[in-house]
Parts: sequence; structure tokens; C-alpha cells
Amino acid sequence: MQRLLAVLLVLIGLIGLVLGRLGETTWAPATETTATVTMSDPGAAVVLDPGVLYVGGEDGEAVIEGASDVSVITAGDGDIEAYLEEVRYTRITGASDWTTLSTQEVNPDGAAEIDDPTSSDLWRSVDTQPSPYTIDIADFRAGEDGAYRSLLIVTDGTEPGAESVSITWPVDAENEWVPFAYAGGAAIAVIGLVLLVVSLGGRRRERDDQVEESSAAPAAPFLAHGAATAGEETADSGPEDDDAWSERAAEGSDAEPSAGTEDRTAAGPDDDRTEQIDAVDDEDPR
Repeated sequence: MQRLLAVLLVLIGLIGLVLGRLGETTWAPATETTATVTMSDPGAAVVLDPGVLYVGGEDGEAVIEGASDVSVITAGDGDIEAYLEEVRYTRITGASDWTTLSTQEVNPDGAAEIDDPTSSDLWRSVDTQPSPYTIDIADFRAGEDGAYRSLLIVTDGTEPGAESVSITWPVDAENEWVPFAYAGGAAIAVIGLVLLVVSLGGRRRERDDQVEESSAAPAAPFLAHGAATAGEETADSGPEDDDAWSERAAEGSDAEPSAGTEDRTAAGPDDDRTEQIDAVDDEDPR
């Protein structure tokens, strides 16, 4: 029973360790979150409001997709709004949740195109890249123009300013029960291993005792048999046998010797030798 309990504890401990590992890998929460907006007809320009890049922190990246090369423009406060005063465009105002960027249409009745949007004297910086355009948030924040300013996003002025914008931030999240699964699983497994070792040691000692008993077992019947035989002999030669022997000895001393005994006694040993010598001489052919 102890051995079965030890094996069961070891299995439970291993299951706890496996659950802890799964909690760190397969069942781990997402390490990042992405807020996205897809725009079918945003107008000739898209404006990213100040601070939207940093909603989820100052690390991560933004990805902008357009029908052609994408230009990201920075300018002073109010310059972008003044430039787009008569143009229909879309503002990205923030994140409605951690997966969706919220938008707002501006100047719905404004112009649908912009002539040469990258050549204005109002711009502080203009950076053009093939679609998709990627912004490293940390690098952008560290730059001179990375302060909380609006970003103007355009293509060639005739196509939509952007087709989609997504911003991804890292998330520091983990399953809180993972350390407990590791600690509990390890502790239970160790207890099971200790019980298993103790159980195996006890069984080994029992086997050794059985071997010693089996090797000493044949001597016992032998000693018992010898003791029984000695006891029987002692019992057979008890007081009654001694009395019978005494009676027979007394009777023998009182009885008269037989004729054969008297003849042998009378003849003596010398007569017997003489008869033997004569018999040998008679047989000798010399």
C-alpha cells in the first residue's frame, strides 16, 4: 500500500510540473496586444492624434498599409489642421479597446485629393517608405520629433491616405498560478520519491530476513528429530527396564550351569589346544 501511494504521489507531482510548463507556454497569456483599424474610404489623409502611439506604452510598433508608398509627416501644433482645413480626412483618436483603434471623419464635404502633400514648407520631417510602413515606437519617441504631436499619413494625394493602421504594444502578463504549480508539483514528487525509497528498502530487508530464515530452517527438524530419538531411547530405558534386567541377572546367578558349560569348564583351555594340534598333525601328509 505504501508503494502504491508513493507512485501515486510521484505521478501527481509530475502532473503539477507539466501544468506549470503549459502555463508558461501553451496556456500563457499573450505577450503583446494589437489595436487595429481598417479604413475603406478615409480621404486623402489620415491623422494620428497626439499620444495615440503611446496608449499601451512607449515600446512596440505601428504598421501602416497604403495603396502606394506611405509618407509619415511631422509638423508643429496646428500646422497639420491648418493644411487640411478644406480636405476630407480621418482622424485616429485613440483605442476604444485593446484591439480596436477609434476613428473620426473630419470635413466630410471637403476635397478628396491633395496636390503634392509632401512638399509643404510646414513640415518638420517627411519620411516615405514602401507599404507597409513600420514605426518603432521607442525610436520614434526618442527622436527630436517624437514628442506628443500629430502625425500626418498620406500616399500620393489621390489615393486614400492609408488602408489600415495597427499599433502593437508588449504586455507583461503571466498566469499567476504557474509558480504554485511548479512548487506544489515538485514538493509532492519529492515526497513520493522518499516514500518509494523507504518502501523499496523495507521490502529488501524483508527479503533478506526470509532468505536467512530459509537457510536456517533445515537444522531445526534435524535437532528436533535427534531430540525426539534421544527422548525415545531415554524413555525405553526407564526404571521398569532396569528392574527387569536386575531380575534376569539374579535368576542367572541362581541357576545351575548347563552340561555344556560344565564340560567346557572341566576341559579347560589347555585340552582344547591339544586337540587342535593333534588334528593338524593327523592332516599333515609328512
